[in-house]
Amino acid sequence: MAEAWLGSGSGFLSLPIEAPAAPEVGDGRWQVTASLSLSSFWLRSPSVSEVIEARRYRGPVTVEELDGISPWPGFEGIYFADMEVHRLTLDARRRVGRRLELGLKASLVNADGGVIDPLIEGFHDFFGFRQSGRPQTLENGYALYFRRDGPGGYGEQLRFVRVEQAGLGVGETIVSLKSGLGPESGAWRQAVQVQLKLPTADDDRFHGTGSVDAAIQYLVSRPWRRWTLHGNAGFTRLGSHDLLTLEPQNIITVAIAGERPVGPRSSIVLQLRHQQSPFRQLNLSILGVTATLIDVGWTRRLDPTPGQIKRSAYFSLTNNTFKYGSAVDVSLQAGIRFRTGSS
Repeated sequence: MAEAWLGSGSGFLSLPIEAPAAPEVGDGRWQVTASLSLSSFWLRSPSVSEVIEARRYRGPVTVEELDGISPWPGFEGIYFADMEVHRLTLDARRRVGRRLELGLKASLVNADGGVIDPLIEGFHDFFGFRQSGRPQTLENGYALYFRRDGPGGYGEQLRFVRVEQAGLGVGETIVSLKSGLGPESGAWRQAVQVQLKLPTADDDRFHGTGSVDAAIQYLVSRPWRRWTLHGNAGFTRLGSHDLLTLEPQNIITVAIAGERPVGPRSSIVLQLRHQQSPFRQLNLSILGVTATLIDVGWTRRLDPTPGQIKRSAYFSLTNNTFKYGSAVDVSLQAGIRFRTGSS
């Protein structure tokens, strides 16, 4: 779900795909996934971009410099977020009967300036993409700045500034329940999943939202030629965030994906996600627009362990396709999954 809002950037429909379980899987099976993700954020309102790109030097974007920038258009406010988030996640699931699956997910989060800015700049240079002010700012810098001065119906005054790196901390804890729907068939598979996020993370350091959030999503899968097609639609209820003056709100996310075998053990995954922004209430320019993200993934089945524990590894890349000032710039994720029990 909308983890840490500026957190992983992956959302609760991230890869690997959350899909209905195969009907032939029996009771008592465990599935444990360990993953490491890296997400780079380069978010700024148009007025901030204009000032940064006009620079003739490279250096940090200071609070004093941001305080002197007037928002446009109107009085909506300005924002700037330059950070990298690393997340180590352990996701455990247990099958109960033929239709139910219980889950528990916990994570450690590190938020700092990161290491991949040179890689991103080199990639943009190689393909001729716009740098959007990156070469004029501190390489691998860290800053969070949200300001709304009012008035004009844009909400109460807001000032949230963090320039000291947040470092390592406990992330959000998520408990889930997934249940199969409809008749069990080899063609169509359907399920509904309910998730509850507990406020175990520090919202002041942006390791999490600091609120109790809930989500429900509908999942559907079916084979088509050599592909397996997946679709899901989710509804998330986010709690309030006092530091950012956000009231409780609802978020809608939809996704479609396709998975295709490549050789006897590997497969590729393509996914397109469309998700509303949890920052819509802030009236901070394009930060509140709906984001469209593309995920490209690769999975490979590994040899079973001596105890017949099935293993698979995966890698995925997420990229923001439009409105680059509104969501994660790029996110990388790698993990390994273990399955036990009857099948």
